[in-house]
Amino acid sequence: MTKCDVFIIGGGPAGSIAAVKLARAGYDVQLVEKVAFPRFVIGESLLPRCNEILDEAGLLHVVEEAGFQFKGGVVFEDEDANISVVDFKKNMGQKHNSSFQVRREIFDHLLLVEAEKLGVKVTMEAEVTAYDEVNNSITVVTKEGLEKKFQAKKVIDASGYGRVLPRLLDLNTDSSMQLRNAIFCRMKNDLRATDGTGGYIYVDTVGNNEAWIWNIPLSAKEMSVGIVCSKAYYDSFNLSQEDFLDQVLSANPQAIKRYAQAEKINTVGYIGGYSSNVKRMFGENFVMVGNATEFLDPVFSSGVTLALESGAKAAELIIEEFSGRTVDWQSEYEDHMMLGINVFRAYVEAWYDGRLQSIFFSKKPKSKSIEEKIISVLSGYVWDKNNMFVLSPEKSLNTVYDMSK
Repeated sequence: MTKCDVFIIGGGPAGSIAAVKLARAGYDVQLVEKVAFPRFVIGESLLPRCNEILDEAGLLHVVEEAGFQFKGGVVFEDEDANISVVDFKKNMGQKHNSSFQVRREIFDHLLLVEAEKLGVKVTMEAEVTAYDEVNNSITVVTKEGLEKKFQAKKVIDASGYGRVLPRLLDLNTDSSMQLRNAIFCRMKNDLRATDGTGGYIYVDTVGNNEAWIWNIPLSAKEMSVGIVCSKAYYDSFNLSQEDFLDQVLSANPQAIKRYAQAEKINTVGYIGGYSSNVKRMFGENFVMVGNATEFLDPVFSSGVTLALESGAKAAELIIEEFSGRTVDWQSEYEDHMMLGINVFRAYVEAWYDGRLQSIFFSKKPKSKSIEEKIISVLSGYVWDKNNMFVLSPEKSLNTVYDMSK
């Protein structure tokens, strides 16, 4: 039995940033990751709030030095050529007003390597097969088939879509979000805007909001492209994943121009029914972070933001708990995370029911104050209680929606 202070399941952004913070505080950390890094994963578009969390953890310079594509904002456009440009510099004055488009296989690996440099003991290609919540012991099977046992003072589940503890402890529950599919690949030689928004993520609506397309520039010549839609919409085409992607791109006016000379550079991928939720985010000896808790939707690039926020917050609270302070995990962790999740949820729901498009594409001018508050949310500052769009997201959105008619 190997003993440690903290055992972390998963080496993605949530697990890595937690490991970094805990290691910097002097704690013995074991981290197990199921697959070999680097590995391909979607979710490449970061938000300015990510930069701030990385900065606070001493990791921003690592990301900056990697040379990722600069991201200054988001552009929303529909098939009628209505367009709305969100410039992150026009937020509420938060410290960071830009971010990066990243190849996640590189980004995630960089963060994990930094954790190892700080003394985190990382085991790759090993799977957690059992967890004893009472004794806080974890059973791991290595790629060689060897079984190892660990005992920790605290366990962090950062297993992402693997959702290890939710499965082992029967904590999975249905998401309130409609289940949707994502069909995606990377392409090269796409055509970019020349108005200064070439590095922005472009979000294109399809038809009468039946689907939407993400266009994430990863470099001067390479683009991540994906289509998000309901299962019913996808099934209605009765096509293979690749043929479905080709069909939608060939029928969308914006995509036709963007990918006229482009070609795929990897196999088309597919994730079905990606929204998820849990009954609770923590127990006496464990806490879940990132996608192991709740995943909403990729439309506002919230995934990595929520992963970094939850991983960092969990580590900070564990450090305080280890130092002798009684931590209220409900109010200080789960309620904190749900504040941001519920803001993003309100925006996701408003996107799919069309209210956000009405706001974005309205010809009526918005006040500077309202624009700043919306941009602040879209920048990932969904915990800023100085913003009424954070404190009352649904009410605020409806007010602006009514004004946009």
